[in-house]
Amino acid sequence: MVRRAILIASLVLGAALSTACGAGHYVQRGADLYGEGRYVEAAEVFERSEPRLARAPLQERAAYAAYRGANFVALGDLRHADLWLSVASNIERKKPGTLRPEERAFLDGAWRALSNRTPPTPPAPATTVIASSSQAPSPNVEVAPANAPIREPALVPQ
Repeated sequence: MVRRAILIASLVLGAALSTACGAGHYVQRGADLYGEGRYVEAAEVFERSEPRLARAPLQERAAYAAYRGANFVALGDLRHADLWLSVASNIERKKPGTLRPEERAFLDGAWRALSNRTPPTPPAPATTVIASSSQAPSPNVEVAPANAPIREPALVPQ
């Protein structure tokens, strides 16, 4: 339910941004398709226009990366979504203000949508060493090496 609400909010924001986006026509076209929920078509537009990215102004590159990442989230390709959202975030981090406030909000929403779709990290295996003084064995406890054979207690006194 929460995931759906975030995705819907992302779509609404995407539609609003697509009408206000001052980026290049290929970014605009992909953003329009994304805003309409036509993710496969948007992916095709983004993929075909990727070679133009090297010559595009920084603002267009950041917007492109944000939309492409959000589109990958919508398609369920979380690995590529993370890659493209990271590109947009890195551009914005290195040069704050590259993304307009509404684009920055869109990027933040895309990150939230990605985190809601990413499976939780499994707990560490029991054999993992935890570097914490509260987890360390007390000095009077004898700890056998991990590869030592397990000795069963003797049932008969020796």
